[in-house]
Amino acid sequence: MQANASLPDPRPFSGTATHPLHQLADALLGERNLGHLVAKEAALDAEIKRLLSQSEDAELLNALASAPSPASQRVLNERLRVNVAQAGADQAQQAVIFALPLVLVAGVRGKHVIAGKLPDIDAVRALLQQHGVIAADADVQLSAKLLDRDQLLAIQPSQLARWRDALQYASGGLPHDFKESPVQVDGDGVFLRFLVGVAMQKKDAAPAVQLNIAPGPWAMALTKLLGEQLKHDAMTLFPLPRAPQSWLAALDDGRVAQQEIRFQVFASNTLRKLREAGETPVAVLSCHEGAELRVTLGAEKNGEEWAGFIWPLGQLDRVEAIQQMMVDLLRECHHDDIRVLGEVLPQIKDNLPYFPLPTELPDSATRH
Repeated sequence: MQANASLPDPRPFSGTATHPLHQLADALLGERNLGHLVAKEAALDAEIKRLLSQSEDAELLNALASAPSPASQRVLNERLRVNVAQAGADQAQQAVIFALPLVLVAGVRGKHVIAGKLPDIDAVRALLQQHGVIAADADVQLSAKLLDRDQLLAIQPSQLARWRDALQYASGGLPHDFKESPVQVDGDGVFLRFLVGVAMQKKDAAPAVQLNIAPGPWAMALTKLLGEQLKHDAMTLFPLPRAPQSWLAALDDGRVAQQEIRFQVFASNTLRKLREAGETPVAVLSCHEGAELRVTLGAEKNGEEWAGFIWPLGQLDRVEAIQQMMVDLLRECHHDDIRVLGEVLPQIKDNLPYFPLPTELPDSATRH
């Protein structure tokens, strides 16, 4: 048996550049001369800026989705984020459009609705200013509405670029009618919401808002404040805020954070139930058609006792990093019997979602 097996990447990359953006990205990836590297990055940026200026969002997003390789897809995503977030060097001021992902781990006996709006957004802003996340004298507006991910996804990259250049003051907020997104809690769950805002940033000035700031006292204080604002006597709630980030980066970071916490809850709860039932747990990690990574946690010798977890792979997800995160978390739960399957499996088997059970695996199944 191999000491460290690796999951395969189930995403269907063609290996063939079919769009000018693919060719520019591959040329950049293959360049080793520093001078040529700068020129090729500039050429890629110029094409992305052209498509943004012409509101060719569908073409941009299709090029990302059809990238020939994971590396090409990552560089296209990176350059799109940069070109959406950063104004031209000749602009004296720009609007920084940002979002703060918020993962809500909630449990209640019965049902409860978490309101889609914070009761005191001024207290949130004051806390972020106190901890230096927002500059004390910054022109920043933070919306009190909790938004779901679909609302953020609906804002096209070209629209973000137009807001960046057109907004002159933060006080009016973003010129879009966002809707409050209440959270329907039925039993327990891990939910994702976003706080969005705009900050006016003068050229060469200190940052009005600290994007991608490291976790620290600000996060712990914000967790406590949000818990107080959203609390309900019948509900257990753990709000887990992430750092403010540019809009496109926050979309991906929030999704990953929610998935990681969902996996933590799944693994700890399932392992506890199996152990309480007197079973010996086994974890099976597998990748499936449809760009999914799946985890089966089941009893070593009882095929009736198991539960499954699905991680839909995003464009920027690295299979090896997710695998390592899952292995580390399982080991923190004092679980070491982890089987890793090295082939891409079907999504459906016998008309049911396919989760390979420990009892079905051959003795040669690779243990991590």
